[in-house]
Amino acid sequence: MRRHFLAASVLVPTAVLALSQLASFSPTAPAMAQAVQTAQACDHRCNADWLDANLRLDQLQLVGTAESYKQKPNSALMGLIRMGGKKDAEALDYGHASLNTQLDADVRSLQFDVAYDPQGGAYKNPAGASMAMELLPDDYIKTMSKPGFKVIHVLDVDYGSSCLALIDCLVQVAAWSKAHPRHLPIVIALKTNDTKTPMPGATKPQACDEAAMNALESEIRSVFAPEQMITPDQLQGGHASLRDAALAHAWPRLEAARGKVLFVLDDSAAKIRAYQGSRKSLEGRAMFVTGDGPLAAFLSVADPQKGGSRIQQAVRSGLMVITRADDETREARQNKTARRDAAFASGAQIVQTDFAAADPAIGNYRVTLENNPMAMCGASLQPEHCISFEAAGVPVRTAVTAAAL
Repeated sequence: MRRHFLAASVLVPTAVLALSQLASFSPTAPAMAQAVQTAQACDHRCNADWLDANLRLDQLQLVGTAESYKQKPNSALMGLIRMGGKKDAEALDYGHASLNTQLDADVRSLQFDVAYDPQGGAYKNPAGASMAMELLPDDYIKTMSKPGFKVIHVLDVDYGSSCLALIDCLVQVAAWSKAHPRHLPIVIALKTNDTKTPMPGATKPQACDEAAMNALESEIRSVFAPEQMITPDQLQGGHASLRDAALAHAWPRLEAARGKVLFVLDDSAAKIRAYQGSRKSLEGRAMFVTGDGPLAAFLSVADPQKGGSRIQQAVRSGLMVITRADDETREARQNKTARRDAAFASGAQIVQTDFAAADPAIGNYRVTLENNPMAMCGASLQPEHCISFEAAGVPVRTAVTAAAL
């Protein structure tokens, strides 16, 4: 997820919202035809027994959504945002279907940006709504007034969410999971959102410190029981560190991972230290973390074109990698698929997108396993439609041999 920083200035007689520090987009760039990619038809490897017996979690490739909760800003708010420039507005002018709809469409990774709100009410009156003269629904005010983590893309500006409270998001995922007990594991990435947006009237967010991380852990565990999750303790086992366990390919087999969720804190080193607290590793914690140290069994490499070699080496070593098929809506608006195709080809296990379904207002661009020529699709895969995985049978590398690559 990329964080948008916004600046605002009040001019008489109108208020102007200026966005800054967004990646560039060239409105004059020629559109390119979307490459035709077609998944393969299923063969014997689509048999559930074969999959369960032969695949580890790190051998799967899953399509996920970034900002899975995000809704398009309404016309009044978009009008205000456009005053900051066309490219900045386009970067925010998209939204996702409901979580259930995404999960029904083979999305197996979700991502939520969470803001700490232990007392409730910190985010119920976003400054952008006031500047756009938007009348917020009663349900919005009621939900945002309750204590607990809130799910917000850009504080005070891009606040529309299909599930405003993290608890509500997780409850929806848990209900879908219960209704589809044989689903491939769902990876849920979380990132804290505690940077104040530089604009008049903006909320001063409460820092996501160790106390906040403990509260976040409690919210996760209030929805998901231990047997419903894949946790760091399960991976580490008797290994010296989580990193060592990943490098030894100690990830669970698919048979043990079906129907479960896995949480990963994809955040800064400071937030990860706060989450670790005084622990030696992540013992007793629900979430994995991204990074390069002994705590991390996950790695986040946003750009698969620039970071393709790094991703491939990490995947071969046994790490789980998160990458992005598109960013800031640029690829979708230009209908360019090179980054998407590079993401699939890199072998990254989690390929995030803002377009698990095409947006008719933008174009035909989308990212699904049907677009991956290495994936297989067929009715026998229910509740999934398609699956992509690394060919099984490759000798398991130990931590020693992986380090020698």
